[in-house]
Amino acid sequence: MGAMTADRRGPAAGINYLWRLAMTALAFTAFGLGGLVLAATVFPLRLLVPARDDLRCRIMRRLIQRAFALFVRMMCVSGIMSLDVKGAEHLRRARGCLVLANHPTLIDVVVLISLLDSADCVVKSALWDSVFLGGVVRAARYIRNDDSERLVEDCTASLRRGENLVIFPEGTRSVPGRPYTFLRGAAHIALASECAILPVLLRCTPSTLSKQEPWYRIPSRRFHFSLEAQDEISAGALLGDVDAASLTSRRLTRALQAYFEQRLAQTQAAATT
Repeated sequence: MGAMTADRRGPAAGINYLWRLAMTALAFTAFGLGGLVLAATVFPLRLLVPARDDLRCRIMRRLIQRAFALFVRMMCVSGIMSLDVKGAEHLRRARGCLVLANHPTLIDVVVLISLLDSADCVVKSALWDSVFLGGVVRAARYIRNDDSERLVEDCTASLRRGENLVIFPEGTRSVPGRPYTFLRGAAHIALASECAILPVLLRCTPSTLSKQEPWYRIPSRRFHFSLEAQDEISAGALLGDVDAASLTSRRLTRALQAYFEQRLAQTQAAATT
């Protein structure tokens, strides 16, 4: 699916805008209510699964993956967005990878998890108490971010079990036009787990659902969301195969930030040529 390249003029533009605004409202409503319905109906059925927490967790995460894929499909079919995925094979074969991505929009984690067969993620503690999504994140046993002492330990354990762990090194959504600022959490996890890193580049044009934009402030045309999964890399390779003793979280954080800045600049340049 390709993105629109020009705004429509006249009455058709107004009708299209109102349609997308209504569909955006419907999508957000469906997302919240869908989480509530899953928590109240489907997820209790996990008790019928033999009492193995790992099996129940995998089933719940697969249900979430399918639900997210359906949600993304609905947004595309309704004309809210178009989607372009490159490097999907890297996501399909990923096992025990630290999946790192920049964070331009509110739906980044939804798109990413919809494409990963097995995915864990770190979620804000507020979601655990959410009326709409609390039951979902608890059933999937996602990792809370409010226990800093256990966070790295829990993330490392997840990766060593073979789960793919989705992390946004910025810690929050990007502000359009401002430089990227990565926190050290992702680097701490990468060094502690010694896992492969799978970088994913995300772009949204025109900007929408960013940190400074409420959901109802939609662009004048449907937005185009692009996802490009890169080859897996290691912390050592990213730093130029330096001595293991010098693999500090500070250095790795700077290297990750530079990697994303360079690759995103390249994709931006390629998109405008």
